[in-house]
Amino acid sequence: MIKVESSLFLKSVKGELQKLLELLTPSFEYASILGVDTNGFKYEYSAKNSSLEESMWTDRGFVVRLYKAGKVVEYSFNNFSVGDAEKQYNEIHLFAEKALQGNYRLYPVPNETPLVFSFSEDVKTDPSEGDPERIFGKLQSLFTRAVEEDPHVFDARIVYEWVKVSKIFLSSKRDLEQNYMWSQGYVVPMVRESGKVKLLYAAVSGFDGEELIDKMEHKIPQTVHDAVLLLSAESIVPGEYEVLCSPDISGLIAHEAFGHGVEMDMFVKNRALGKYYIGKQVANTIVSMRDTAYPVRHAGSFRFDDEGNLAGSTLIIDRGMLKGGLSDQLSASFLREQPTGNGRRQSYKNKTYARMTNTYFESGSDSLDEMIASISHGYLIDYTQSGMEDPKNWGLQAIAFLGREIRNGAFTGKIVSPVVMTGYVPDILKNITMISGDVELSGSGYCGKGWKEFVKVSSGGPYIKTKMRLG
Repeated sequence: MIKVESSLFLKSVKGELQKLLELLTPSFEYASILGVDTNGFKYEYSAKNSSLEESMWTDRGFVVRLYKAGKVVEYSFNNFSVGDAEKQYNEIHLFAEKALQGNYRLYPVPNETPLVFSFSEDVKTDPSEGDPERIFGKLQSLFTRAVEEDPHVFDARIVYEWVKVSKIFLSSKRDLEQNYMWSQGYVVPMVRESGKVKLLYAAVSGFDGEELIDKMEHKIPQTVHDAVLLLSAESIVPGEYEVLCSPDISGLIAHEAFGHGVEMDMFVKNRALGKYYIGKQVANTIVSMRDTAYPVRHAGSFRFDDEGNLAGSTLIIDRGMLKGGLSDQLSASFLREQPTGNGRRQSYKNKTYARMTNTYFESGSDSLDEMIASISHGYLIDYTQSGMEDPKNWGLQAIAFLGREIRNGAFTGKIVSPVVMTGYVPDILKNITMISGDVELSGSGYCGKGWKEFVKVSSGGPYIKTKMRLG
């Protein structure tokens, strides 16, 4: 194992940032500086194309947060080097004095405890030190394996992306640093029969370097098999069914249908029903749900958030009861709560919101065989196609690629696609009667706050049995 190295850029300017902080501190009740240096690359291989492009997450810059008379302003910049502290101070001070003349919601000054913290995560292989030709060679091998898996496969997309994140956070009481890397990969087989074409994807992700590519190979047989099943899929008869949700679909429910509803900046704006259900039952008593940035090590993990609060694990649902939500610094202070370490920015150029990290249902004690045997008529739903957040109404609006029919405790062989899932989320959670023992997480793509403000997350859980409307 090797340590993810610190950013040489952030190291070179840290002393100058500390000078800037010393200049700002006498003029304001609180001042902090977040420094970000993120870089990465995305590789893609298919029959007709191979490409290498810079990751969408590439980001380098700084954001200053200032408090004065209860008002909070922020200033971001990216042109900064040794000797620039005084010049940058003058620009920030001029901006802040003008900005503070506006009308703002008032917040108490953060009550920080002193902390000096530096941590670098481990990876087996650092792709930033590797040969791109070697990585493309591995992707080509995966492509060949997918195409040769079944005669119906005529093409496949193999995608691998790595992202290295370095951040520092400075205030009068805190000096924090973290360095970590996450990777994600996709196996997307394309199948054809009698002019009908289907595709399916499997995602792999984690706190990994180049070694993630080896994990992608294990996804190929099942994903190709299931893609071929889609060629014979029928339309589902709309109605309410007993449903087994795969870990992928459990994660979709945890994230889209419920997780967004407990992001507490939405409580402040009265845009989430979760605000009114704290301390009330929202699920069956066998259901518990968490959001964990640490100690879980996955695509949504980190050691401290973008406001300098240490990451941890938040128990959202405890045996059916809604215990609390996820907060950034400002929403927590407004609601008189302790911040949960969920203040996250898409970039140094974007503001902080309360955001999920790794969100999942906790495990149960039922076996998958027992769960299948318990169903008189229903479906096992797998492979997320899309989902939509609805924190104001707690409605589930999601689509899965694949449903396997179950009658009298056994699969019939009938496949349905697509599968549209709808319902009132507390009803779906209260209808959960069985939960399997293993928790699986996946972090494909990214999460937006509405249609923007993207951050990296993962979600998942065990298999769960519930009832919901399918169509």
